Amino acid sequence: MPRPPRNPFSILLTAVGVAFTLTAMCYCMAVLRGVRPETSRHSRSALDTFIDRHGTALLVGELVVLAIATVGSVAHDSRSGGR
Repeated sequence: MPRPPRNPFSILLTAVGVAFTLTAMCYCMAVLRGVRPETSRHSRSALDTFIDRHGTALLVGELVVLAIATVGSVAHDSRSGGR
């Protein structure tokens, strides 16, 4: 039985999924620091400032890429017979 072709979307899904997870964790920390700034022991870093300014747009963009890659992965698997 021939081996089915590799799904190119799986690498994209993995990379964007990891990026989304890290962005979501940073965004969560920024929100928590905004709610309770007295618990933060350090000054704002460049990452904090970046997430504060662009975090929502970044998360939405990553979700869009994840959605498109998921549809592409499912379509690729259905055409190639799945694994």
